[in-house]
Amino acid sequence: MGRKFTSTPRQIEVFPPFRLVPEKMTLIPTNMMQVMSEGGPQPQSIIHFSISNQTVAVVNRRGQVTGQVVGTAVVHGTIQTVNEDTGKVIVFSQDEVQVEVVQLRAVRILAAATRLITATEMPVYVMGVSSTQTPFSFSNAKPGLTFHWSMSKRDVLDLVPRHSEVSLQLPEENNFAMAVHTKAAGRTSIKVTVRCMNMSSGQFEGSLSELSDEVQILVFEKLQLFCPECPAEQILMSMNSQLKLHTNREGAAFVSSRVLRCFPNSSVIEEDGQGLLKAGAIAGTAVLEVTSLEPFGVNQTAITGVQVAPVTYLRMSTHPKLYTAPGRILSAFPLGMSLTFTVQFYDSIGEKFHTHNTQLYLALNRDDLLLIGPGNKNYTYMAQAVNRGVTLVGLWDQRHPGMADYIPVTVEHAIEPDTRLIFVGDVICFSTYLVNQDGEPGIWMISADNILQTDAISGAVVARSPGTATIFYDIPGVVKTYREVVINVSSRLTLSYDPRTYLTNTPNSTVFRLFITAGRNGVNLKGSCTSTQAFAITKMLLPETLMLCHVQFSNTMLDIPASKVFHVHSNFSIDKDQCEDSGVVQLIESYQMLLFTMFAVLASTAVIFLAYNAFLSRVQTVPVVYVPTAGTQSGYSYPCANSPFVNPPPPLAPSRLQYWLWSVRH
Repeated sequence: MGRKFTSTPRQIEVFPPFRLVPEKMTLIPTNMMQVMSEGGPQPQSIIHFSISNQTVAVVNRRGQVTGQVVGTAVVHGTIQTVNEDTGKVIVFSQDEVQVEVVQLRAVRILAAATRLITATEMPVYVMGVSSTQTPFSFSNAKPGLTFHWSMSKRDVLDLVPRHSEVSLQLPEENNFAMAVHTKAAGRTSIKVTVRCMNMSSGQFEGSLSELSDEVQILVFEKLQLFCPECPAEQILMSMNSQLKLHTNREGAAFVSSRVLRCFPNSSVIEEDGQGLLKAGAIAGTAVLEVTSLEPFGVNQTAITGVQVAPVTYLRMSTHPKLYTAPGRILSAFPLGMSLTFTVQFYDSIGEKFHTHNTQLYLALNRDDLLLIGPGNKNYTYMAQAVNRGVTLVGLWDQRHPGMADYIPVTVEHAIEPDTRLIFVGDVICFSTYLVNQDGEPGIWMISADNILQTDAISGAVVARSPGTATIFYDIPGVVKTYREVVINVSSRLTLSYDPRTYLTNTPNSTVFRLFITAGRNGVNLKGSCTSTQAFAITKMLLPETLMLCHVQFSNTMLDIPASKVFHVHSNFSIDKDQCEDSGVVQLIESYQMLLFTMFAVLASTAVIFLAYNAFLSRVQTVPVVYVPTAGTQSGYSYPCANSPFVNPPPPLAPSRLQYWLWSVRH
């Protein structure tokens, strides 16, 4: 009696039900869509995915489902945990998604309105025969589909790819959605032809190679008064929405407003006298009067119309606008770029709403390429391009799922060249087509300047030490993109020379060159260098400082130091192969190599020792023959060849070889 027993405390978490989204997905063969999740314990544990029929579709650990053949399957997602008492793995929560893999029997163009006023915009996109066959079902297939659009009359409207407002031109396999820009009154038809890139994938019914659809659009002029200086402007509001009016006289005068008339009845719109308009649940029109009482005794009155109407379609637009060098076109958003998607709403003839009351739902076909979330303004979304690939963004009204818009977001590197197989000592000339609105380039930056040394103006870079670094290209206020660079330790050093040249003390003779390449690919310069980059490399970055040149005699009996006989120094050249005017051929891909130039000062037998002390300690020996001359020796002219080096000439006789042969080490 009186003893107290206390159990081990247990943590309890109450969480919303674990749910997989969407509940059902429809795919064509080879198309991929990712299963998302909601609810469950937080932070959420790893979800284990499985599928009931791997012949119909397959699922990976990220929940990305890829269609295989026509049929149905069920994707199971479970959250597992370890029981603290038994140590066994138990299922904590689970849900499932129905998967249907189908073939496309037909396609149709979804145009929310077919009668539009001039100077308006409307999205159009491809759908399947049923409402479940959305662009999520077929736009991410590999091998995929190509979408080819055409018009019967080009003077009535323009049909442009999505993201054209930011100067992006998507490839045909991403053009499942387009934008209509109306220009002049008239009637035209829009046609789309969808082609299968690989017939063996079985994406179309009946072994068809293409599907098509056509829709007619009527464009008419917007109503205007007979006086062109007096346009019939009005405020357009969706039902059950609110709008706060502002005038340029607030704070300077007493401003009031009132509703004069409403059609068909007074429930169309209400006004609180302070400029707050509240639209009702009935479509109609109203007349609004705004009065400004000026402190100097003058009254101003403005009368405008207010129309309340249902929203017919919505459209996503992208910001900011990108600019490229003349003649250059971007086909994808730069990796690392920040995007803003703005949603705009339109009525049945294409007029844009000033205010609206719509509950939107945003969905992605995969979540590993874009980071996206709500923006700082209503109906805006901020996205960050974090990985290369194509993400399909879908947006629709939760109360009216048929009112939707879909856009592809393609992300690729905007910085060239490819940075694979980079070694210490390599020189990289980075470039990009991106410029600002004035055509001026941005600024180059490096995350680790001890690994890469860069010129901020030109983008020329020298790899100084092994490691991983990131190069950034920034146009303030427009775009900031990047590319990761992995610098490897050089495992190979190659020394060579042109056997048709020789070391001589002939007056005004050309220098004798030894050529050093590092790495495994024999190319130490990446990219195409501009004159600005060439200047930065030779005058500021100085990649030849990675090399240390030293001269010594191989005959240890000599008392004269080699440095008294020869002068040796390192040099880097980015000039392209060419036959020089002197007639002596310099057959060397000098823009790909580090050059060592030796100047003969006196004629004597010598040994040249080259140390690549920056990152190598290996030793390699190459024969170098010195040919003495009694007088001026005329040069020899050779034609330029494709190969920078040729096989060395036959060796001299043994006695002469012992007398004239030097050893070259590095």
